[in-house]
Amino acid sequence: MKKILIIFTFIFFSCSINDGQATYEEKLVLWANLRSNFPLIDTVFVARSASLNEKISSKDLWIEDAQVYIIGDTVNMHLDPVSGSPGRYFADSDYIFQGGVTYRVAAIIGNDTVSGVTTIPEKIEISSEPQSIYACNGNSYNVPQININNYDPWSYPPITGSIDTLDLKQGDCFTESFASYPLFKINFNEEDYQTVRIMTYAIDADSIDLEPFTDTNNDGIWNEDEFFDDWNQNGLRDSCFINLIYDTTYKDVYELWKETYPRGSIEESGWGKNTPFRYNPWPWNVETSPVSMTWLFFDYYGLQLMTFQATDDATFNYFQGLPEFNQFVMPNSNIVNGYGLVSSSASRSFLLYLKRHDSNGS
Repeated sequence: MKKILIIFTFIFFSCSINDGQATYEEKLVLWANLRSNFPLIDTVFVARSASLNEKISSKDLWIEDAQVYIIGDTVNMHLDPVSGSPGRYFADSDYIFQGGVTYRVAAIIGNDTVSGVTTIPEKIEISSEPQSIYACNGNSYNVPQININNYDPWSYPPITGSIDTLDLKQGDCFTESFASYPLFKINFNEEDYQTVRIMTYAIDADSIDLEPFTDTNNDGIWNEDEFFDDWNQNGLRDSCFINLIYDTTYKDVYELWKETYPRGSIEESGWGKNTPFRYNPWPWNVETSPVSMTWLFFDYYGLQLMTFQATDDATFNYFQGLPEFNQFVMPNSNIVNGYGLVSSSASRSFLLYLKRHDSNGS
């Protein structure tokens, strides 16, 4: 039976929780991730751990003199230190990691060896659900079937088919909860995996323009008597990340479900201090199919690269122990003689375009 990651409030009547403190032990730390049908993409990280009471900069924890290897039935790859990036190791190799194959990642530091083993998922299969109807407040809304066969990372250009444009509406029925209107639905082979990660990468997230305004004069030109969205709260109409999906319902539902917008500055223009943004890309973990792709999966308008990523058992075992999943279970690392995680995934991606659905000018 699948383990459910969603944690509800528990009422304990006759049981107790073992809340004894674990004894900290300094160990080596190893992080690595392999992707099916890809060469080595990310660096392997090697460091040492530190206790919360240890006064040391994180940059001093990286280990620069490790011997790092990735070993499989048909490969014994030695990774070199990355110049200028202590603790990172990489190999410029054309070896393609294969789904269903087991690999061992090991780092040797003096007389110590830290390692982890991962079996890369075979593959992930996805399909778009046929067109359906979503009913809300006495109204019916069309949920379209979309084209998911439009992206191939090995093709040039990588766009291989038509890209659907979808309207993101706000307000009742559309941006109220996780059960709001789905822009589309995606099936995946859930029987093969305990969890699947969905990565939303907004390609147009860094687009900069002036804060949007309400064009009451219908002339396409902002006049000082016209209302504008003062996203950075400085009383001026200046630069912003124009494709950010900002809450226009004035009900704070975005902050309720997605937390407060982080804020920073737009260095390119010198303006826009205190400008809101969202982190990009943004991951979600799901377990059941089909997935209703609601407003919660998107933080920016514009072109989106959607990736469905089947993760190995090591990833599931580790992340189920994080506080947001289960505060009573420690992360179950697959690292021998250390901390960290050696993981792998198989993925499938497609493109879509998310359109702003309002009457504002620009």
